[in-house]
Amino acid sequence: MQPLQPRCPQCGSKRLWRDGLRDLADGSSVQRWLCRNCGYRFSETSCSHSEHSRHVQKFQRQILNCADALPYNCQVCVTETEGAKNLAAKAVGALAEEKPKVEKWAAGATEKMLVDVNGKILEFLWYLKKQGCTETTIKDYGSKLKYLAKQTNLLEPEAVKEFLAKASMNETSKHNYVACLCGFYAFTSISWSPPIYKKVCKIPFIPTEQELELLIANSSKSLSALLQLLKETGMRVGEALRLKWADIDFERRTVRVTPEKGSMPRILPISEKAIAMFKRIPTKSDKIFPSRNVAQTIFYRRRKQLAYKLGNPRLLKIGFHTFRHWKATMEYHKTKDIIHVKELLGHRNIQNTLIYVTIDNAIFQNTTEEFHVRTAKTVEEAIKLVEVGFEYVTTIEDAQIFRKRK
Repeated sequence: MQPLQPRCPQCGSKRLWRDGLRDLADGSSVQRWLCRNCGYRFSETSCSHSEHSRHVQKFQRQILNCADALPYNCQVCVTETEGAKNLAAKAVGALAEEKPKVEKWAAGATEKMLVDVNGKILEFLWYLKKQGCTETTIKDYGSKLKYLAKQTNLLEPEAVKEFLAKASMNETSKHNYVACLCGFYAFTSISWSPPIYKKVCKIPFIPTEQELELLIANSSKSLSALLQLLKETGMRVGEALRLKWADIDFERRTVRVTPEKGSMPRILPISEKAIAMFKRIPTKSDKIFPSRNVAQTIFYRRRKQLAYKLGNPRLLKIGFHTFRHWKATMEYHKTKDIIHVKELLGHRNIQNTLIYVTIDNAIFQNTTEEFHVRTAKTVEEAIKLVEVGFEYVTTIEDAQIFRKRK
């Protein structure tokens, strides 16, 4: 008899993807699942009972793709207990108390060596947590170290350097791996001479406004409000996802941004359209948007569907950060004021903002600038024009000429 169709332990959905099998030390295997609805990952253990000719399914109630579970391959089964502060701390205790069930390395590494590597990765990530690093940083470090541990002996720097030298990845990716390894080896007191890979700066992709509007119009209420906010303000997606309802001033149509990555705090205006989109979102908690993993899963799936439906592969190049690049480029083109763009983005160093001057010159090099032109013969008329954004050009026959970019 066929086993019962599993359900997501998080949301109860049956819309699941098979996410591969994991072999256990006793020779059995565990099916991994990924929920297409909420992005929750979990594994299933099927126990065969010949007496009743049926299958009993048991779910391991551990989020496998969270920042705390990423660093190790053995994915210790942790039961949910009240008052648990951190899955990583409990995993470290479990590794110290009992031998985990692990897969053997394809290169023939021993189980003891793999446990040692996993334990050191866990200790390093727990150290980052105590140092105040963000969940995104911890997740990124964990995924990189986990990948290297599968490919080579992570505790031997020369083997790691040899793998990076032969790996088919770009210079920027290798630079990021080396930066991660420097922190890990410094923590574990392993001496090494890091290879030199230079980070290559690339000009970001700037889509058309119509392509951004397509994604906004064809998304859910919450996701469309998030994309509209990114398009109007140019804030980072991490800043947007941390917003609470108290940060939105519906009367003055402003949003208060709590910065990340050393940016400056700021208050940014938003449109009536954005306010109306926010009012359509159900108020279930003090936070406006879901977690980053859920938002990314939904956005990437919708983006792929639209790119296939419209036959426009350019849509696949658009990410959350693309909205920030687009806003900065359009704002500089409209104002020609790089200081204004710097303050809008919250940059502390203007060198990070100057790239948008290059993008503006490249995108709009063959287009003629168009202006609205007005005249004023009295001081009152001139004041009104300046208040709505017109700038003075010259005076002809007692008439003052003002202009504003369209």
